[in-house]
Amino acid sequence: MFVDLSPFRHKNFRRLFLGQLISAFGTQMTAVVIPFQIFLITKSTLYTGLISGVEFIFIFFSSLLGGVLADRFEKRKILIWAEVGLSIIPLGLALNSLSAQPHLGIIFVLAAMASFLGGIHRPALEALTPRLVSENEIAKISVLLPIRHILTMILSPMIGGFAMVSVGAFYTYLFDAVSFFISLLFLLGVNYKKINTNKEIIKTQTILEEIQEGYRYIRSRKEIFSSYASDFIVMVLCNPVALYPALAAAFQQEKSVGLLYAFPSVGALLMTLTSRWTLSCQRYGVFIICAGAFWSLSLAIVGLSPGFNLILFGLFTAGFFDMVSGVFRTTLWNETIPETIRGRIAGFEMLGYMSGPLLGNALLGFLADFLGVQAALFWGALCSLILLALFNFCIPALWKYKKSHHIEQKLSLRKSS
Repeated sequence: MFVDLSPFRHKNFRRLFLGQLISAFGTQMTAVVIPFQIFLITKSTLYTGLISGVEFIFIFFSSLLGGVLADRFEKRKILIWAEVGLSIIPLGLALNSLSAQPHLGIIFVLAAMASFLGGIHRPALEALTPRLVSENEIAKISVLLPIRHILTMILSPMIGGFAMVSVGAFYTYLFDAVSFFISLLFLLGVNYKKINTNKEIIKTQTILEEIQEGYRYIRSRKEIFSSYASDFIVMVLCNPVALYPALAAAFQQEKSVGLLYAFPSVGALLMTLTSRWTLSCQRYGVFIICAGAFWSLSLAIVGLSPGFNLILFGLFTAGFFDMVSGVFRTTLWNETIPETIRGRIAGFEMLGYMSGPLLGNALLGFLADFLGVQAALFWGALCSLILLALFNFCIPALWKYKKSHHIEQKLSLRKSS
């Protein structure tokens, strides 16, 4: 029933996990403080949504570039240089926050730079991580890796939200910078067997051609394409994060804004800690689609809720089902994508995973200015439920997918070789 911790016996996986856990604490605290600081400056959900739109533009280009770099070059070096840059940006945010009137433009520019470097960082991280464990442990790390994200999402928002109200943004940004320096120390201790890059491909293919090759691979794997699209649909139409400051203010719960960020992760943590059952499942696609539907229904509850406690419950259940989807999507990708193209596919995965919430924040931030916070969320959730069903009815590959399909394909390839 409970999560399998056996991958931690690998020293390199342990080091990478712990380093990324520490840096994620700082990153998530900053992710809370930036929109909160913008809302305090502008008093508008339009601007808290706009920052997500700006971040999306930079992630769009950098995640595709980062995927190519991860397939071309040594992944650990990419992570090191990206984290050096990511450790400097919070220092700029901290200095800006010391001003009596923090400059809104500086916040937008530095947030955009962080998004760009994050797009370089993540594909290399996603491509490197499965290399640090044995093949039969890939499904197990698909459950373990979200724990890192969940722990930071539970604690960081509460600490970050409280720190923003109590001591201001400066110390929160400073902690983010320190967390990346610590992560770098762990990263320097990671060693693994490197696979030689195909020099002929690098000489003959441009970056654009390599991106196109990754795109063609995704199009040839309809179940992977549909897993991206299903997650993208629900995140664009009913991602509530940009509305949290306004939602807390509407219920006069400003000091509890951190709870809104944290409760989805509490639900995700419960799912992860009881996730051993996922290792025996075959119908990955069914779980991905149904989890997306229940995410939408949970956020419809938030949109209709008359009280703050029911909102927290809706966010809790949304987080639970989001993690169900995340575990099966990650397992599907890690078990079936070849090593030679994994960096580029991780870039496309990041593009979908990150751009959906960012565009959703921008969309709901815009709609909330006209419809109201809860009405925008309810109608977005209803539309996402309908569109999710229509998409998977028209392209049923994900719904029909079974783990046994991949096993049969691998056996046939081995026989032919």
